[in-house]
Amino acid sequence: MELHRRFADALEHRHVRGAAVVAADLARHCAAAVPLEGGDRAVAWARAAARADVDRLAFGEAAAHLGRVRRALEDAGMTGGVVVDLLVEEAAARARAGEPGARALLDDAWERATALADPERLGAAALGVQRLGARFATARDAVVTMLETARAALDGTGTALEAQLTASLARELHHSVPEQRARARPLSERAIELARRRGDPATLAACLLARHDVLWTPGRAGERIGLAREIVELAVRSGDGERHAEGLLLHANALLEEGSPAFRAALADYLAAADGFGQPRHDYLALTRRGALALLDGRLDDAERLIAEASDLGERIGEPDAGNVRMSQLLGLVRARRDPDRLRATAAEAVRWWVGVPSHAYAVAAGLLAMAGEPADLEAARRALDTVVALDAWRGDRSYLWSVFVGGMTTAAVRLGDAEVCGQLLVELEPVAGSCGVNGALVCFAGSNAHWAGILAAALGRPDDARRSLTRALAVHRRLGAPDWVAETEREMAGLDAPARAAADAELRRDGEVWRVRHLGASSHLPDLKGLADLAVLVARPYTDVHVLELAGAGHHERDSGTLLDTTARAAYRRRLAELDEDLADARADHDLGRTEHLEARRDALLAELGRAAGLGGRGRPLGSSTTERARKAVTARLRDAIGRIASVHPELGAHLRSSVLTGTVCRYEPVERWTWET
Repeated sequence: MELHRRFADALEHRHVRGAAVVAADLARHCAAAVPLEGGDRAVAWARAAARADVDRLAFGEAAAHLGRVRRALEDAGMTGGVVVDLLVEEAAARARAGEPGARALLDDAWERATALADPERLGAAALGVQRLGARFATARDAVVTMLETARAALDGTGTALEAQLTASLARELHHSVPEQRARARPLSERAIELARRRGDPATLAACLLARHDVLWTPGRAGERIGLAREIVELAVRSGDGERHAEGLLLHANALLEEGSPAFRAALADYLAAADGFGQPRHDYLALTRRGALALLDGRLDDAERLIAEASDLGERIGEPDAGNVRMSQLLGLVRARRDPDRLRATAAEAVRWWVGVPSHAYAVAAGLLAMAGEPADLEAARRALDTVVALDAWRGDRSYLWSVFVGGMTTAAVRLGDAEVCGQLLVELEPVAGSCGVNGALVCFAGSNAHWAGILAAALGRPDDARRSLTRALAVHRRLGAPDWVAETEREMAGLDAPARAAADAELRRDGEVWRVRHLGASSHLPDLKGLADLAVLVARPYTDVHVLELAGAGHHERDSGTLLDTTARAAYRRRLAELDEDLADARADHDLGRTEHLEARRDALLAELGRAAGLGGRGRPLGSSTTERARKAVTARLRDAIGRIASVHPELGAHLRSSVLTGTVCRYEPVERWTWET
């Protein structure tokens, strides 16, 4: 120890003479000499070494310097306030390095500050815990309790620390479970009042951030743009690079909510700032936002890769909200991909994941299941939507998740034909139809709210309102450069025109080695596809269930292992017959002779299909059930591909077929309106 002290003396003497000295060397020698001379010199040089390492982005080494001197003080029996300070500083360095253990260090600092009855050190420890972050929409009781305790200890002091604690408490309450959010607004207002009295730009920026988050609700992006700009300006004045980057991201997010393409410039500024930090957490945040941009741009393969990379990095560094961000971006990805299996899997994962916000979870699941589209999916979507309605919380939960789950509810309510829910949703959406939904701070774009309002208006029989809203949404989506959303809005607009063309003219005919597709006078030729042949069979027999084995070419080959009508197929026929019987009963009760005749014809056709598929005595004709399942998957994929090819050259015809062709063990072409086909 004496030798370490003499080395430290010699190095300090050299430093005084102006020679180059490495702070880390002095810190190490001084820490070893703590039992001989106390801790003042050791702490000073450890902090100097940590600052030097932070300047070169070596946060793990900075934490090591602080940890070494802290342990030296503890070993020497020195456990006062300086140890609390070192614990907080070491935790911050470890968090910036993406290393584990920061929370344990802060909990230790909290216990020591409590024992010392030191309000300022309590506040420092509480702010350190709050900066670590937490998963959105889950109770943050421990963090909230720490912030409330520290704030109470400083109540009335008017210090910068009191203002920062008040602002941090407001943010935590707003991002916690919905029941906590009402308390956030008055606290954010109090924090700004305290900060403006202090005149400290760093403190005011922190308090404006809390105010921004309290206003983070649909339709208020314009107010938040001003706050984000002020945060950026204050961060520049105070030299706080991380706060500056945060303000840039919030500015970009608010611009996107406003439907402004200027969000791209603001996002580029943010990404440049985040890349410059060289910190794992900022690398993670930049990756997630690049994934969001790829989703918006329609670069789905890039988006999937970036989402996976960000999720892996987030897990490695212990980012608490990494799972939420991954799930939010997966919603956008599977919606764009439209693969039924992934839609179902993501719906189930959403219910498991968002336990803190069940309205959001079940609304998302309802939308994804409705998109999957099989009869069983629609039944599950009905249950999920009923759950959201029964919880009766979706109107009040106006966090940045609102537009996402309202989109899910809209998709489900329209596809299920639930006019009551459609009407309720439209009332809520119309006041914010001029803005867009964005999940989180530019985590995932959720479409123009006018898009959802237009879909709802169409479902409620208000075509003029629907056209106005969808035209507005289409302009926004084109302006933002969002091709998948442009295509989706165009499909909805094409659907508006279908009823007006009561005798729509369409042709699907094989012409040698190609297929001729014609719609309203415009003709195209497509290469031969099995799905086009399947489609030709369906449109030639509208309102008729056709078993997938007939489409697959297996319907005339009897086998010994199973039946042509397996359990799933028989259940599908029974459900369809029951639906027709209910419709017939209603038509007869209304004395609607035309509808009664139409439904009786459909029922007779279905019974004829059942008779062809059944064997003697109503028993299923032999054929393997595994064959049926393989045929179902193959035919579904073939039809989806064929309709996609048609949509690429005749978007309106493609939109009609998507909504009219039902797939499953039995398939059916069921147009809502009358169409004239040549096949």
